[in-house]
Amino acid sequence: MTAPEPTPDQAPGLSLEQVADLLVGVESVDALLTTVDDLLSQLLALPARLYLWDGGSRVYYAAHGFGCPREAPDLPSPEFLPPGWYRLSSRGAPVGLLVVESEWSHDQKALAHLGALLGPILIALHGQERSRAESREAHAQVEQVINAGDLLSHLDVDVLLVKIIETMLSATRAQVGAVLTPDAGGTMQVRVPWGFPEGVVRKVCFRDGTPVVDRVATGDGAVCLDAAQAEEVLDLAAIAPIRITALLALPLSARGRTQGVLVLANPEDGFDDHRQRLARTLCAMAAIALDNALLVKATLDRDRLQQEMDLARTVQTGMYPVGGLALPGLAAEGASRPCDETGGDYYTYLERDGRMLAMIGDVSGHGIGAALFTTMAHAVITQQLRAGVQIEPAFMALNDALSHGQSGRFMTAALVEIDPVSRVFRYVSAGHNPLLWIHRGEPRWLESCGMPMGIMPGAAFPPPAPLVGAPGDLLILYTDGFTEAAEPGNELYGEDRLAAAAIAAAGEPGQVLKAMIADVDRFAAGRPLADDLTMVVIRFT
Repeated sequence: MTAPEPTPDQAPGLSLEQVADLLVGVESVDALLTTVDDLLSQLLALPARLYLWDGGSRVYYAAHGFGCPREAPDLPSPEFLPPGWYRLSSRGAPVGLLVVESEWSHDQKALAHLGALLGPILIALHGQERSRAESREAHAQVEQVINAGDLLSHLDVDVLLVKIIETMLSATRAQVGAVLTPDAGGTMQVRVPWGFPEGVVRKVCFRDGTPVVDRVATGDGAVCLDAAQAEEVLDLAAIAPIRITALLALPLSARGRTQGVLVLANPEDGFDDHRQRLARTLCAMAAIALDNALLVKATLDRDRLQQEMDLARTVQTGMYPVGGLALPGLAAEGASRPCDETGGDYYTYLERDGRMLAMIGDVSGHGIGAALFTTMAHAVITQQLRAGVQIEPAFMALNDALSHGQSGRFMTAALVEIDPVSRVFRYVSAGHNPLLWIHRGEPRWLESCGMPMGIMPGAAFPPPAPLVGAPGDLLILYTDGFTEAAEPGNELYGEDRLAAAAIAAAGEPGQVLKAMIADVDRFAAGRPLADDLTMVVIRFT
C-alpha cells in the first residue's frame, strides 16, 4: 500500500546533531550535494538552489539546483534575507546562499542548521580537493623530472635537441614548439621545429620588431604571455594566419652561457604557475644536458681523449660547492681529489630552511662516463632538495632517475640533514660505507640503510632513528678511497686509522679535512692511490 503524501504540517524536523551526523565526514563535494539533496527532500524543501559567493564581482552565482535547473541569474548581496533564504558562511566570511523555493511549509530551524554547517564543510572539502589536486600535480612533476634525467644520457646534439622538445611538449601540454641554437654569428636559428611552419618562430616579434627569441637569448629572461598579452605586445600580423593562444620562451642557459632558446606555444589550458615552474626546472636540466653535449662535441673535434678528460673535470669541479658552509652551530667543508683526470665521486652541501643538508656519493668506475653520471645525479638531487623534498623521497627519486638511464653504472651515496639548533640529525645511506661520527671524542659508525642507487627502480631508503650531536662533535662523510688507500706493502689504511686521524685533528672543518688527507698521503708513502679521495667534514660548533 502506498503511503499518503505528507501535508505541510507533517514536514519532519531535524536537530543540529542529526544534520551534523549526515553532513560531517562526507568526502567529496558531489557526495555532499547528494546528501543535501536527500536532506532537503526529507524536509520538504525542494526545489532549492545553491549559490556561491564570488568575491571579485561581489555577487552570488548559481552553483547547483536541487530539484530544479542550476541556471539562474546572479544575486546581489542582500542586506536582509527573505524567508527561505539561508546564509552560508565560514569564520565570518560569506560562502554562499541556500534559497528554498518549495511551496511546502518546512522546518526553518533545521534548514538554519543546514546553512550553518554547509559553509564550513564546503570550504573544508574545497581545501581537501585542492590539496589532492596539488598532490597529483606534484607527483606528475616529479615523474617529469625523473624522465627528463634521460636527457643527460644523450651526447649527440641533434638527438638531444629532439628529445628536449619532445620532453617539454609532453610536460607542458603545448601543441607546438621549437628549439633554437646560435649559428656561428650568434644569431638564434631554428634547429628543431615542432608544429611551427618554416621560418615562423623567428617572425614572432614584439611590436618594436625585436624577435622574442633574441630578447630571451640576450639575457632578458623568460617570456610568458597569455592570449591577451600576446595580442597587446606582439606583432601577430607578421605570422598570420598562425594564432598564438599562449607563449612561453625560455633560455637554455648553463654556466652563465645561453646555449639555445626553447619556444612553446598553444597549450591545452594555458601556462599556469605550476606548469611554468615545471618548464623552468626541466629547461634547466635540458640546458645542463645541452651544455654537456656541446662541450663533448667541441672536445672530440679538437683532441678526443685529452679534451674529454679536461671537459669532464671542468663539469665535475663546477658541481662542487664554492667554499665551506657555516650556520649558527654548524660548519662544513668538503674536497674531492680524483685519482685520474676525472673521477666518479660527488659531494655537496647547502642550507634549507635553517638546516644543513650534506651529501656524498661514489659512482662505479672512473673517466668521462662516471663524471657524466655524477652530473646527472647532481641535476636530479639539486632539484629535489631545492624543491623541499625530504631526504628519503629525494633519494628514491634519484634512484629512479639513475635506474631509468640504464647506463650499467650505480652510485653509493649518503645524505645528512642537521638541525643546528637542536643538533638533531638524520641520514639516509644507499650502500655507502659507514659515516664516521666522532661523538664526545669517541668514534661511532653509521651504517647504510639501503642498496646502491641505479640498480633497482622503486628501492626504498628508510632512515635510521634521529641522532643528537654534541658541541665539538665531528660528522665525516667520505668515500672508500680513504679506507682502501694502500701503502707499498699493500696494507690498507682502514677505518681505525681514519677514526684516529679524525680524533687527532683539531680546528675548523677545513683544517681537519687537510690533516686527514695528509695522513692518508703519509700512509701511502708515495704509492699512487687507486681511487678518488672525497670527504665532507661537519663540525658541531
